[in-house]
Amino acid sequence: FVKFTAVFLASAAVGSELVHRFFKPLSDLPVEGVCSSSSKMRLNEFSYCVSQSLVLVPYEAYHVTRYHQWMLQPDILEATASEPLSLEEEFEMQRSWRNSDDKLTFIVLHRDTLESAMGSKVPASNKESALLPWQRQPAAELAAMIGDVNSFSIPNIDEDNQDNEEVVSEGREFELEVMIAEPAYRGRGLGREAVQCLIAYLSEALGAQPGQLLAKIGDDNLASQRLFTGPGLRFQLADRQPVFRQATYRCPREAAPSTPPGWAGVLTCSPLPAAAAACGLSA
Repeated sequence: FVKFTAVFLASAAVGSELVHRFFKPLSDLPVEGVCSSSSKMRLNEFSYCVSQSLVLVPYEAYHVTRYHQWMLQPDILEATASEPLSLEEEFEMQRSWRNSDDKLTFIVLHRDTLESAMGSKVPASNKESALLPWQRQPAAELAAMIGDVNSFSIPNIDEDNQDNEEVVSEGREFELEVMIAEPAYRGRGLGREAVQCLIAYLSEALGAQPGQLLAKIGDDNLASQRLFTGPGLRFQLADRQPVFRQATYRCPREAAPSTPPGWAGVLTCSPLPAAAAACGLSA
């Protein structure tokens, strides 16, 4: 299949959903128990990130219905080369990501909208979150959802291997994706800020180094190319895959991406009640 990472609509990030939509046939996806709360997120279950304009939170079941509405929009389906899923399949996909050891996803929230809906500020320092861990408010998050940002942890592959065999070396690489789905928030630099937040998270939480970061971008996706190669990220063309009409862009080992504006670090939130984590709209 063809996979495009960080797909854009016009000048805005709409990130690819192809990997987690095509790795498993839709007919293989179970549809029962769409509101189960028994799963545990492997890495970022109690983490959130704050920057100048954004708050990144773990992808919860109560986000799925809104996310599903995005993925039914013809322009997003076209940009991501995706097929629409049923709501039940979307819930199953969220559970799959939540339980994965090698996939990480955050829902991107617009900070001002979130704080307005909450009627209070999001704790934006380790000191604040340590004194009073943030009690997440699902209804406020739904009002502030504008997209998502993802990372796939993949084995380090030697692309120059003449025998066309995968060679796994020490360490792993992190493939990045971003989607700004709400039209009103496109073209405002929020896709770049979301990617910067994810990179800062990977660095702080996993020790990821600049040379381990990559993005795969379609040849016709000029906006995405500009985002990843532009100010704040500075990825460089590393390899072209003409048969797939895409290219791999990598972050230079010697040049770390800029810290996102207003970066507050990786912070800790309080656990959600089981009902809220599964399907509820209030914590």
